[in-house]
Amino acid sequence: MSTTELILWEKHRPKTLDDIVLPERIKRHFKNGGSKNYIFYGSYGTGKTSLARILVRDKNYLEINSSIYTSVDVLRNDVEKFCKSTNILDTGDDLKYVFLEEFERVSSLYQDAFKAFVEEYKHRVRFIITTNHYNKISKGVKSRFSSINFDVSTEEEKELKNGILTRFKSICETENITIEDSKLAGIIKKQFPDIRQMLIEIDDFNETGNVSSIVNINNELKIELYRTLFKKGLSYNDVYHFVSDNFGDGNVGVMFDLLSKPFVDFMIEKNQSVDKLFECNYIVSDYHSKLESQADPIIIAMTVIGKIRTVLT
Repeated sequence: MSTTELILWEKHRPKTLDDIVLPERIKRHFKNGGSKNYIFYGSYGTGKTSLARILVRDKNYLEINSSIYTSVDVLRNDVEKFCKSTNILDTGDDLKYVFLEEFERVSSLYQDAFKAFVEEYKHRVRFIITTNHYNKISKGVKSRFSSINFDVSTEEEKELKNGILTRFKSICETENITIEDSKLAGIIKKQFPDIRQMLIEIDDFNETGNVSSIVNINNELKIELYRTLFKKGLSYNDVYHFVSDNFGDGNVGVMFDLLSKPFVDFMIEKNQSVDKLFECNYIVSDYHSKLESQADPIIIAMTVIGKIRTVLT
């Protein structure tokens, strides 16, 4: 496939550290390259895979999509074979690199065996794993890695949005896409922090001339969700329209993600009703599993919000 046939977000995937838009706290780790084992975790589309590929670029490396290859047999065969093999490429780096994407999907047996691999090959191999669900990585694996959170703070958000806007204007100029800065800024605000989804929407705009009306998850919406949990006097209709308009059937799972660790962090930071978190966590955990059933996602979401509101208000 030629470069011209690639979709926009793949065609313009960052190739160097200068290309990628990340908080400075993350970039500082890699100014002299990456010499540790890393876990990159956080929301979809925030640059985890792009950074991993930049770090292993022009190195002796193996990349495996762990959402597809989940069995411990992959570890015993493909990964072990690569770790034991002799370096063929002369890259000026004696180390080899293994990049395991969406690592949370592998079996518990895989994760347990993986700890021994990290120890056995610590002098010749570095591992990078990415995940959207840090809580699904075992403590034993975490203890052997430097963990880097790709979710951004409110303070980092403005700086990143400006950096993304500058990069997108350059991409649009290269691709001869005519789009007003205000529309670009609107797409960034709506889809933040998912850079991949932003580029997909710009691609769609280039074909149709329309900007999607779909609302995505951002820090503003996250805070509005938390306010909904505490605000007194809201009617059922108020809450229903909030959930339906901002999440809908397809994004209720994302709402549950926002009610997990981000909500715990928010409550602790604000020192609000921390003693009630146990009961709130139980409600979220209990109803999250029901999303995989045939029940209506919106009704499940409404039930969870109603129960948490009862606890908090």
